[in-house]
Amino acid sequence: MKTVIVFRTGTLGVWREKYNGIATYARAVEWELKPVDARNSRPDFRQLFEYWKPDGIIIDASGNPRMFDNAKFGKIPVVVMNPESTIVGSPHPSVASDSNEITKLAASELLELNPSSLAFIEWFDPSIVWSAVKRTAMEKITRMHGLPLTIITPTHKDADNPARLEKRIEDALAHLPRPCGIFAVTDMIGAAAVSAAARLDVRIPDDIAVISVDDDPEICENCVPSLSSVRPDFLQLGTSAARLLDDAMSGRCGHDVKVIVPPLRIVRRASTRSTQTYDRNVRNALETIRLGACTGITPAKIAESFGISRRMVELKFKAATGKTMGDAILDQRLSVACDFLKDGKTAISAIANFCGWKSDIAFRKVFISRFGVSPREWQRTHRQIGSAMHQG
Repeated sequence: MKTVIVFRTGTLGVWREKYNGIATYARAVEWELKPVDARNSRPDFRQLFEYWKPDGIIIDASGNPRMFDNAKFGKIPVVVMNPESTIVGSPHPSVASDSNEITKLAASELLELNPSSLAFIEWFDPSIVWSAVKRTAMEKITRMHGLPLTIITPTHKDADNPARLEKRIEDALAHLPRPCGIFAVTDMIGAAAVSAAARLDVRIPDDIAVISVDDDPEICENCVPSLSSVRPDFLQLGTSAARLLDDAMSGRCGHDVKVIVPPLRIVRRASTRSTQTYDRNVRNALETIRLGACTGITPAKIAESFGISRRMVELKFKAATGKTMGDAILDQRLSVACDFLKDGKTAISAIANFCGWKSDIAFRKVFISRFGVSPREWQRTHRQIGSAMHQG
């Protein structure tokens, strides 16, 4: 059995998915994984390698790539995840999220709101390439659309002081032409932008809209209003890193191999969902449906919580969205089910149960009625396998 050390530098929610991808591949090839938390202090690489005697190493370099500068890996094969800020020393095979495609998705979401200006909030160290690439892509997109772009650059001191970060963003937003669309380079910074906008007593997203990256639910769902985010394919990122390490340990790939993984989708929440045609009850109904569609929520229950008649809620909802609340609930359940089917890690019977159907037969019947094919047939066409693009 081969031993593989996996160094973590990123946030917990993102890390879980990357590690699950690595672990899934590791189980299939019978590796023993040794996770090491390297977020806050530089590990003693020599002692770690002497103790574990690893056959390979995977580094999640998204949080602090310089932690690994000039590390003495010797002849141990190494694969780096998100090394868009180059690790100083010998080159290594790498896997990265596609920062250009992430920026295109984020910008498209903001442009749909017809903003008068755009802003990009970069990382505390703007020289880190996963931030710099997004900045360059954002500058290109705004030039194409003839819109002014403001770059907001937090400092290292802001990273350790959330109040200071929020105040810096608030001061910048106060002077931007509105409506304004904000693209924040991470969910943590996006959450600070939402709070800063709220302190300015403006309408979100009508006056200031915010979208970020990573779709960490612990951050995005607890913002007020909730935070829209581009969801990278972290599971595929981890799986691709493990597969690449397997190739490296077998001598099947060179140091210059790079795998670029496209993002999954935008997870749209209240910070970019236009409220111009929605009143408060409709906005609340949409948010309730998004969060509770798979848990048995019904139109009647939604109407009860708003203190007005179900008929009035239904009329307002249909006029604003073009569909009934029942249709919206079904759409959300099917959307979640399709995400599971694309991932391919969950049995169809379990998907049916999680998404609120009493049996997989009932789920299959509704699915065929909507899409014209069975869940299994749809999965064969849409499942995202091998979608990463190899470059280099």
